[in-house]
Formats: sequence, structure tokens, C-alpha cells
Amino acid sequence: MKGPDHTGKPMIVFAGRSNVGKSSTIRALTGKKVRVGKKPGSTRWELMIDFGPVTIVDIPGFGYMAGQSKTTIEETKTNVVQKLESWKENLVLAVLIIDISLFRELHERWSSRGEIPIDVEFYSFLSEISPNVIVVANKMDKVKKSALAEEVDFLKSKLKEATSIREPIVVLMSAQKKQGLTDFVSVLDDLLIERGLDRPEWAVTLSS
Repeated sequence: MKGPDHTGKPMIVFAGRSNVGKSSTIRALTGKKVRVGKKPGSTRWELMIDFGPVTIVDIPGFGYMAGQSKTTIEETKTNVVQKLESWKENLVLAVLIIDISLFRELHERWSSRGEIPIDVEFYSFLSEISPNVIVVANKMDKVKKSALAEEVDFLKSKLKEATSIREPIVVLMSAQKKQGLTDFVSVLDDLLIERGLDRPEWAVTLSS
């Protein structure tokens, strides 16, 4: 489903590679049914959700797209970037969702090829066009508890290397198990209030 170009409302954009739990996070936050592709990268258009004082935007997953050509993958990425740039005036907050259980492995793989890891590249881009960026380190349940702090420190260090002008805001979460959602909502609300916006009626309660 292709959404309209803009709604005029302040926008919160959710971005992330394919299969990192983006749709699950939006569904947990809003209580709305969000499309889930049958395979990674199968969705190529954004979805807009009118949610009280804001519009929530679910953009297509970037990176690996099952069964798609390199040309299609690049076209989708270009489309996402162009759309984000066109929404810049309404964009109040960007949420980048990463898979904390895979971030180090993927970062080292891309870096070994002399390439900028796509999560880091997108963080830099979002930091340029959005007043605030929250990085959701999803799938925390797939990391050993003893290693979690080290993985988060590694993530923060790489984000700070990419964009040293701001301290990374990182929230640990497991969307599937509904862990860390309350902390995420608190950070969301604080940043929206700083922008003079009303708090949306999230589906998450303080007891979750």
C-alpha cells in the first residue's frame, strides 16, 4: 500500500533493515495491524498511520531484499531516501531499529570490505534530516545477558564515530517479547514534549 506524500502532521518515521522487527515494534506501540511481508524486503512503499497528534510512517526495509535484483534494491533505497528528504519539514523524530544480536557481525563484515555498514550509513543520514533519532536495539533477548552491555557499548561507539555531533540515544528492546517498550515510550514522549507536541495514546501501558 502506497501512502500519501504527506499529511501535514508532525511525522515519526520508523526505519531499519529488512527483518529487524520494525512492523512488530509499530504494532506494539500503536495497537494497529501493520503489514508484514512474506519475505525480507517484499514491501517497497511506505505506510502512514494517522495516530492522534502525529503521523507514524513505516518505510520499506532497506538492505537485503529476498528475490530482488541489485537494481531493484538500489531503486527502493533511492526512493526511501528521496521520500525522507521530501518529508524533512514535517519530520520531528526518526526511529532506527537495528538487530543488536547481528549488529557487530554485520558491521565487521561491511567494514572488512571497506564499505560503510548500512545501519551506520542510515543513522548518519537520519541525523542530518531529523531533529532527533532514537536507535532501538531490538532482539535483546537473542543476546546473552553477560554480553549485552558490551554489544550496546560497541553499537554506541560506532554510531558516535559516524555522527559525533550528538550523543546516540539507544533503547534496548525485544518487540516480540514486549520487553523494554515502556522505556521506549518514555523516551518517545520526552522528545515529543520537547518539541511542544501532545503525547499520543500509545497502546503500551506503564505496567507493560
